[in-house]
Amino acid sequence: MKLYEIPAHLPFLPTLAEGVLGWVGLDDPLALSRVTILLPTRRAALALREAFLRTAGHRTLLLPRMRALTGLSTQEADELSLPVLLDLPPAVEPARRQAVLTDLVMRLPSRFGGPNTPEQAWTLAAALAELMDETALEGCDDCLLESLVPDEFAAHWQVTHTFLRGVLDAWGQWLREQGLMDIGPRRVAALEAQAEAWRHEPPADPVIAAGIGAGGTIPAAAALLKVVSRLPQGCVVLHGPGEIKSAELWAAIGESPTHPLSGQVRLLSAMDATPGDLRPWPGNGEGQLPLIRRAELLSCSLRPAAGLDAWLTRRPERWEPALRGLSLLDAPDVQAEAVAIALLLREALEHPGARAALITPDRELGRRVAAELTRHGVLADDSAGQPLGETPTGAYLRLIARTVGEGFAPVTLLSLLKHPLSAGGMARAEWMEAVRLLERRALRGPRPAPGLEGLRARVLEAFRREQDAALLATVMRLIDALERCLEGFSALPDSPARPPADLLDAHLAAAEALASTRDRPGGLRLYSGEEGEPLAVHLSQMPPALRALPPMSPAGWPALFDASLAGPAAPSVRIGRGREHAEHPRIAILGLLEARLQDFDLAILGSLEEGVWPQATDPGPWLSRPMRTDFGLPEPESRIGRVAADFLLAAASAPRVVLSWARKRAGAPTVPSRWLTRLETFLAGQRDAAHPRGLALPRSPALGWAARLDMPDAVRPCPRPAPKPPAEDRPREISVTEVADLMADPYGYYARRVLRLVPFDPLDAEVGAADYGQMVHEAMARWTRRLDTAPGGWPGAATARAWFEEAAETALEAAAARPGLLAFWRPRLSRIGAFVVAQEEALQRGERIRARHAEVPGHLDIAQGQLRLKVRADRIDLLADRTLSIIDYKTGTPPSNKEMQDGRAPQMPLEAAIAAAGGFQGVEPRPVSAMAHWRLTGGGTPGEVKPVAGEPEALAADALDNTIALLRDFLLGERRFIARPHPRRKPVRTDHDHLARVAEWGNTDEA
Repeated sequence: MKLYEIPAHLPFLPTLAEGVLGWVGLDDPLALSRVTILLPTRRAALALREAFLRTAGHRTLLLPRMRALTGLSTQEADELSLPVLLDLPPAVEPARRQAVLTDLVMRLPSRFGGPNTPEQAWTLAAALAELMDETALEGCDDCLLESLVPDEFAAHWQVTHTFLRGVLDAWGQWLREQGLMDIGPRRVAALEAQAEAWRHEPPADPVIAAGIGAGGTIPAAAALLKVVSRLPQGCVVLHGPGEIKSAELWAAIGESPTHPLSGQVRLLSAMDATPGDLRPWPGNGEGQLPLIRRAELLSCSLRPAAGLDAWLTRRPERWEPALRGLSLLDAPDVQAEAVAIALLLREALEHPGARAALITPDRELGRRVAAELTRHGVLADDSAGQPLGETPTGAYLRLIARTVGEGFAPVTLLSLLKHPLSAGGMARAEWMEAVRLLERRALRGPRPAPGLEGLRARVLEAFRREQDAALLATVMRLIDALERCLEGFSALPDSPARPPADLLDAHLAAAEALASTRDRPGGLRLYSGEEGEPLAVHLSQMPPALRALPPMSPAGWPALFDASLAGPAAPSVRIGRGREHAEHPRIAILGLLEARLQDFDLAILGSLEEGVWPQATDPGPWLSRPMRTDFGLPEPESRIGRVAADFLLAAASAPRVVLSWARKRAGAPTVPSRWLTRLETFLAGQRDAAHPRGLALPRSPALGWAARLDMPDAVRPCPRPAPKPPAEDRPREISVTEVADLMADPYGYYARRVLRLVPFDPLDAEVGAADYGQMVHEAMARWTRRLDTAPGGWPGAATARAWFEEAAETALEAAAARPGLLAFWRPRLSRIGAFVVAQEEALQRGERIRARHAEVPGHLDIAQGQLRLKVRADRIDLLADRTLSIIDYKTGTPPSNKEMQDGRAPQMPLEAAIAAAGGFQGVEPRPVSAMAHWRLTGGGTPGEVKPVAGEPEALAADALDNTIALLRDFLLGERRFIARPHPRRKPVRTDHDHLARVAEWGNTDEA
């Protein structure tokens, strides 16, 4: 038996390449090509090729046959070419297996943990498929299922066990009927066939199994490695056992599944080997002292209880060299961690030839770091790739399903229409022009009614107000194209049920039609990117797979489609950037599997937090921990042992290592990885007279770099804005409602009226107080006009109440709010109706009103006709004494008498001045004798009348004089439009505070 080891402190692949070249030599150019090397991953095979070239001084070589050993991973597996494999049934396609298992899982009642929806069943089926693969690879006997659930277990497990047994039987029967073989058993059969072939006919050429078993391996693979180790020209090379030779310690490590070397201990036991059988690999060098000490330090700090004698020995002088090149980065949150890591990777490029990598299982951190690196002109791709659903085409397909499923809600609809693939058979520029018009004119504000009909109605209503036929035609072409493309897939109702395969066909047909342009079919555009081929292959496998599922509610299709693109049956895709935007050759972002056996000058181990690295231990939904043990499956903690091996080997072999973690993730505090805690605790205990506080991990300076990255050299406070536009740019008209805004915040008025910066309404805006107020005003205006035109005068309270209810219903219908909101508003309007009818009836008793005017437009020319003051009054009544009464409706809090008297709320007095001057359309000039606010809330106190105190004529004169002086200064003069000139006067509108940068120069209250 030939077993070799490469210590953890040495780079594995270069050392392996050096030993292989020393073994076969370079005299015979064909000798190396006859060598077969088995490795754990394809990426390791690619890296070994480069290692051979570097070791041989870039001489021309015929490289060995390098294969990723089948069965070690569901993501990376090569089957060696064996004739015996042709006798095995073909493996079932992953998508088809997923669908059949989903159909079986859907039969489990929800009260016993079964799924409520198809996508939940899809997820449970994925967990079941993973369990089936694991049981096959671990060589578990299905017959043991009968004894897994003793009577004292919970009823949930009893039902789950019975159901699982039935599912496995049904699955086996289905495979036999289809003439197929499950994926896991076929991988095991391939390993067993390879072992049997080499056992009976040992190859004459060298066979090397290298780097396999760092985190443990399956029984069939262990049996194959045992055969390889006993071949005449075979050997097995392991990575990392190092100085641990004690039999007692090895036994303790084997019983500790979370230890990084537990997998190797189990592998050696399966091969009938002991630590004494491991020999140094011929290519081993001496290594650098800091790396040797660091490997020892990590090994000692991670030892189980049987090896804690190393913790009792205080030798700080021995461990000080181990801290060279090792540092800790404890960031406040994930984003700060990503910024600091990107700076470390960028800094590594300052060293000629240096290679740096971020190694992390956290895909979110990888994406953040890749994004931050672009800030420094470095492109780095996450080697784990993108799930199909997150690729541009996958996201487009998901958007179509979500848009239809949500009834063409504005946010998802615009996301779909603006996607680069959307064109609807039109030229892309023409399409986008129509999309922008649709967004600005129809989709901003509250959500339209659901469906394409609701969208069409909103467009017609929006352009009816603007009366622009050309623009309306442009948008209607877009709506017509959308309706034509989505024919057959324009609605996903709850019922009737439809086969999922039919939904997929309609979905893809709609996607191709919507992606087409005038000169190119949609299918060519959909599948032309780098993700096109794998996506097309996956989607072509889905229809036959989905036919195994029963009919489902169409409303659940978007969620099921998302699950089908994100599950294990869907591959991940690496999206390149083309030659002119290629990834940097010396920077890598790697997952744990991709980083295995790699070597770098700088290795950053990111997201070292409990629950991320190592991940949380979860036995899964189908078997409990005791059930897994009785079934012969490894404990869930063995997964921690595998990723612990990745941590140990990566941290021990790189000259520079940064251990990184974030104190908060998604706003919640995190716990540092157990390995970090053990390492820091071990170092803190290494005390002596020279080190009274022990040793500590050096802190990385990257957090300081990140803090200074966006900090200016000097803080220069921003002055309060005070623009001074030329006279010709100053408005000559102003609404009475804007006068108060001009007094409180001249800059805000300047931004709205001079710069014409009016913010868009938000998409899918919540219907709020402003919409309620507009609806109340609309109902009151309709009702008031009907009262004024009623033949015979006052119709009586009952009739007036009925007329108000009709006006209210019309206003509610025009509001097009959500049904729940309408149900809330309707009784409020009814209470308002009772209040205003009572008020009107009281006024009629005294015969005080001769005419009513609702929503009356008016204006007043001032400053010798140079300025115009505009207004629209809610209601003006002509009283019996030939005077006018002005009423203003408020659904909120009306201004106080004091505010009207001191000029802070000049609207009502200015309306009185305009009325007295005859500025209202259809209202003769009369003195104003009364002014009042009607507060109409519809609540517990549905309404109240708040008369304006004081003499209307005096209030109107004062307000007009002050307004004329104000407007002369700002609109006719050269006064600057200063932001917030009155500290105690807060403007009603704050849409432009960010432009005025109030937060920079104002105090806390103002900001």
